[in-house]
Amino acid sequence: MSSVALFVITLTIGIFFILIGQFKVTSKFFPDIHEDMRHEFGRINKVFPFYKITGWRPYAKNYRMTIGIIEIICGIILVVGPGRLKQLANSVLLMLMLGAVYTHYALHDKLDRMAPGIIFGLLLFTRLIICAQEKRSRNEQSTKFTNEEKDNQQEFTDEKKND
Repeated sequence: MSSVALFVITLTIGIFFILIGQFKVTSKFFPDIHEDMRHEFGRINKVFPFYKITGWRPYAKNYRMTIGIIEIICGIILVVGPGRLKQLANSVLLMLMLGAVYTHYALHDKLDRMAPGIIFGLLLFTRLIICAQEKRSRNEQSTKFTNEEKDNQQEFTDEKKND
């Protein structure tokens, strides 16, 4: 059952981030949303998280494009990539969502502006938990199978000695 849940949540999140990243990168499909993203990143750039540490902040366009490209790449990896790479993409997207929540908090935005970052951050975290549980379950089954195999081999060896 967790495999189905993991598949569905991974596919949903991956497609979502491909779409959201595309809004940031190009105006080709949704020009109004792209224009809103351009305006939003003009605001977001003012509270760049690493500005206090580095004294540097990127141009709003470069910031928006970088975030959008990262979202698209990670979304594609979630949809079609292999297991370990999916975990890395999930972790990168989770960090982006934490950054988005921080940014909206720093801008004193209302909860409705923070909600997408919170919700998708929770979904990404949930995906990591489901994946970890599935991995642990596979390890337990593997260990159980190995122990049964050893018991069977021991029985076979004992029978041989008795013959």
